[in-house]
Amino acid sequence: MRLFDTHAHIDLPRFGTPAEQRSAGFRARSAGIAAILIPGIEPGTWSALLGAANALRANVPDVCFHTALGVHPQVVGDLPAKIDQDLAQRLSVAIDGVAGLVAIGECGLDFGRDLPPPGPAREAARARQLAVLDAHLEVARRTGLPLLLHCVRAHAALLERLLAAPTPPSILHSFSGSPEVADALCRAGHYISFAGALTIPGARRPRAAAAAVPEARLLVETDSPDQTPFARRPERNEPAFLVDVVAALAEVRGCPVEAIAEVTTANACRVLGVQLP
Repeated sequence: MRLFDTHAHIDLPRFGTPAEQRSAGFRARSAGIAAILIPGIEPGTWSALLGAANALRANVPDVCFHTALGVHPQVVGDLPAKIDQDLAQRLSVAIDGVAGLVAIGECGLDFGRDLPPPGPAREAARARQLAVLDAHLEVARRTGLPLLLHCVRAHAALLERLLAAPTPPSILHSFSGSPEVADALCRAGHYISFAGALTIPGARRPRAAAAAVPEARLLVETDSPDQTPFARRPERNEPAFLVDVVAALAEVRGCPVEAIAEVTTANACRVLGVQLP
């Protein structure tokens, strides 16, 4: 059984030292994880991310480490406003010729609890997130690279942006929307990835969406070090725990774990344009 963790922030300092990152990589390999995609968060960490990925490739054989670069919507407000003006160009320069880079992101929209109170400041924050997302969309449409999309309480706005022009098939990471939203995204050509929320007893919304997504659009991830599967809390999450998400998805869909592993790995390779050894 081979698994593809399509979203793991294994490069972050919160994940531990480089030695701890390597140890997590070895545990992932032992758990059957064949590939891990490491998303970017903001320009100041892109270089460190690529360095961590190179170190993991050199020290953890038999696991393919892929990367993406982008700006997470939750950090947009912390970045200088002037960065918005040339973000598309900055992204284009950053991704040019990077070995192992397979996507753009993590990017998207987050209209959740961290926004300012209702009023002009909230509207300005939303508008800035939309502008930053548009920069990612511009680069994705020009390069053909898929996006790694974060979306919280903004699925209608995100879908509108994705449908505004032809967009490469992309990944809705750690999906939190309804089956109806998932269906609309899949019909638009995108993929839906499920994470640790699927393992929470009584988690009706993600389970309903996971049951509804077409097999050819299913993906899995850990989003580590966050979203630890329910049975492993309070441990820090890591790619090896992807087996819990796969087991939960198999239970929801009433099929063998091996079948979920096979189809989600094949789907990840297809949308990201990679092949596993």
